[in-house]
Amino acid sequence: MASLGPESRNLHALLSSEIKQIMKEASAVPVFKGGVLQPHLLQKARQPSGVPSTQQEKLRKYFPMTVLGRISEPAMIVDNHGKIMVWYLPNILSGSRVDLMNTATMDLRGYLLKSIPVGKSVTDKKHSWRSEGFHMPEGGGTFGAGRVTVSPAYFMQRRERLQDPLVTSASYSSNSVQQWLKVISGTELFFNAITAFIAPELFEAGLAAASKVSSATLQSKKTAPTSQWPSIFSGLELIVNRITLGHRDAGGASSHYDLLASFGIGHKATFRIEDLEAELDYFPGTLVLEHSVGPWKIGERFVVAHFMKDKVHDRVGVSKPAFPVQMDFLQLLGSRDTDHRPRKRVRREI
Repeated sequence: MASLGPESRNLHALLSSEIKQIMKEASAVPVFKGGVLQPHLLQKARQPSGVPSTQQEKLRKYFPMTVLGRISEPAMIVDNHGKIMVWYLPNILSGSRVDLMNTATMDLRGYLLKSIPVGKSVTDKKHSWRSEGFHMPEGGGTFGAGRVTVSPAYFMQRRERLQDPLVTSASYSSNSVQQWLKVISGTELFFNAITAFIAPELFEAGLAAASKVSSATLQSKKTAPTSQWPSIFSGLELIVNRITLGHRDAGGASSHYDLLASFGIGHKATFRIEDLEAELDYFPGTLVLEHSVGPWKIGERFVVAHFMKDKVHDRVGVSKPAFPVQMDFLQLLGSRDTDHRPRKRVRREI
């Protein structure tokens, strides 16, 4: 953990020029051009995941809805106040890095298959939709199917008071998962560096929390030290060959970005943001709040979803970061036109 910050910052410095060039060519997609979007409307609302949302119908009564359609090039989606709600960086990962992630995840195939419910657990009323929708390739495929959530520090269910201890996830103690984390650690540093560039305050908050969780976490002798955690995010979720229903992820603060990285072999999946009626190409090597990933016709896919937990940050005394603002990044990129706020019309008297 001691080297997490310096290594991420060094890589951030090396990547800055490349990322600046990418974002200079990116399009800024404003949300709700005809109306003023209040930021809370795009927050990760605490709604039952996987349940069809009525939020869009409610919004249409008060705001003109924007239909963004298909997006295939780097883009930022901003609200009328200039807050950056979504970053989209397609094909930002090199082929060799995608291959490394694919190879590492192949070794988790057996572990992932054990995560798929069988027998009575499938019909259990408490059964989550997140454990459904797996698309097992013919012959079992390269990666199999399944999901695993890994976190060095989180609250046990119903024990989420500030005085309650944090615990490591059971998966964090798995030798195969630890090996996977070790292999992908270089890629995770890359993700840390990207976060440092596009969301500096989020990076600092994540780094501060990561450095403090060790003292607040109960660890058994068999558990790998939390100091070996390679990410500034609170946890990772590996989801393999699953159709994802429309949902909103709960647990993070409104300004806590999720970082989603798409991998796999030969697929042409798309990532859909229901609130904006936007569909993004989600090919391997792409980085990207109700969202879904529908069926894909060929190939295999998996995503490594990075998330932060607001209660974990509260537990270790880390404040919520502010939203990144488009104007700050336009200045960073050297743009002269830095004022993209709506201008008031001045009424002239004759």
